Amino acid sequence: MSHSLPDRLARGNLRFRGLLNETHLALRGERLFGVQQVRQLSALLTEMAPIWDAAPELRRFRPELIEELDLYRSQLQDLSAMLRSVRMMLLAQRSQIEARRTQVSAVSDWANTMRQTWGPALR
Repeated sequence: MSHSLPDRLARGNLRFRGLLNETHLALRGERLFGVQQVRQLSALLTEMAPIWDAAPELRRFRPELIEELDLYRSQLQDLSAMLRSVRMMLLAQRSQIEARRTQVSAVSDWANTMRQTWGPALR
């Protein structure tokens, strides 16, 4: 089923807005941001790439699309800012995980030492 260019652009913008909302909720800690969200964003960007690549010509020859193209550009800018924030959030989480891993390793080492030192005396 072939859709017209205006329909494809409008549908893409609508899907983009939904994905941006989900990303925003993830940044607020209300949703997860994982592989599925990355895949959905990637698929949408891939689908919209030919339209975006043609945007300069479309602006000249299809002025009725300018508003939708501007909306898409605005959403791309929003996504860029959000992805920087997501990256920082993920880096912070990685640091917390590494700190916890270090603590667990230290406790494990301590427990092993205690077992070796006191284990024979307790038998």
